[in-house]
Amino acid sequence: MLINNEKQDWGTTTEMLMQIFNAKNIKDFIASNWEKLRLPKLDRYLFELCKIKSIKPKEVIKKADMNRQYGMEIFKGKKTKPSRNHIISLAFGFGLDYEESQKLLKVARHPQLYSMDKRDAVIIFCIKNKKSFQQTEEILFDLNLDTLRSA
Repeated sequence: MLINNEKQDWGTTTEMLMQIFNAKNIKDFIASNWEKLRLPKLDRYLFELCKIKSIKPKEVIKKADMNRQYGMEIFKGKKTKPSRNHIISLAFGFGLDYEESQKLLKVARHPQLYSMDKRDAVIIFCIKNKKSFQQTEEILFDLNLDTLRSA
């Protein structure tokens, strides 16, 4: 299964970090831990989220207020590096909670939401309080911050 929490079969991320610190040779460490270090492909992860959340890609895209064609290209793996804003928009489209949103950003290989950043703090607040994409855009706009569409 592609969806999982930070706690893995091999331990927590802290335990993995300790193994890296204690490694004598990084090449050997990578070779012996290759599967543990791989993130799933974004398109596969998105379809897994659809299955778990019982939602169709077109519904996610609509709730994310994203161009339908562009959104489907992300889901089909044709857009392999969508912007951080598009990924955050998809998090709203899925109705993800904070941890799920952070995981989606990580799978998409983007910086996770950072609470000490004003804009990210607003987005975290909106995720936590189950605000819609549109409500989030309005709050960002009212606070004179870059919206997800404009940034």
